[in-house]
Amino acid sequence: MTRQLKTGFLLALQFFSVIPVKKQLPMEKEYITTMYAMLPLLGLLFGSILASTVWLLRDATDISSLLLSFIVVLMGIALTGGLHMDGLADTGDAYFSYQDRAKRLAIMGDPRIGAFGTMVLVMAIVGKIILVVESINEASLIWVLLIPVFSRIGLLALFSFTKSAKPDGVAAFFQKRVSHEKLRLVVIVAFVISLILLIWSATFWSAIILIILLFGFSGLYRIWCLRNFGGVTGDLLGAYVEGVEILVWMSLLFFV
Repeated sequence: MTRQLKTGFLLALQFFSVIPVKKQLPMEKEYITTMYAMLPLLGLLFGSILASTVWLLRDATDISSLLLSFIVVLMGIALTGGLHMDGLADTGDAYFSYQDRAKRLAIMGDPRIGAFGTMVLVMAIVGKIILVVESINEASLIWVLLIPVFSRIGLLALFSFTKSAKPDGVAAFFQKRVSHEKLRLVVIVAFVISLILLIWSATFWSAIILIILLFGFSGLYRIWCLRNFGGVTGDLLGAYVEGVEILVWMSLLFFV
């Protein structure tokens, strides 16, 4: 069991982070399932790094909120190697092409970025920096810690509850090799634990509002994916992560 947990976490680092894991790891069903189950823990690792950075720079230096926000957003992108931003750009190119479903999926698979993808990417990065600037000075470190956790719990839920948009691709490959029942249990447990931490660190009503926003956004995003793409892909999952993090930063600004 210890070996399975260790291997799963190393696979999560290998596939979902920029942290180098230079070794050949087994890819059997139990290890891939554990890899996905480790995503909330990976989010906790990223959140800890971001929260520590905010604590160090905000409370121990006279750094401006703009520079601090730029560093926080840049670190979030760097920790994943730009994986989710790449998914967001590909999703923008595909959706705003206004082509049929098959053509959209083909555009999403193109490694080149187009004009629409570039615009979506710039708007997302600039918008995220602005939201962080407006809320970073008052934001609790627990919130900063939990933002990457909630986005990856949501990714795990979307992955395990939604069919793949195509028979091939990264998402389809992994969906065929995981235990969806176990992942759904992980989603519930991880969400409850994160929610308890959130209620402990914030007001009850702030936590309730965030829950409503997360469930609402996730449900609408799932419907949007099914309607426009027929399911999820790796790029759509990556775009979801960025969308959730922007949503939570926005909720910090308006509801906390």
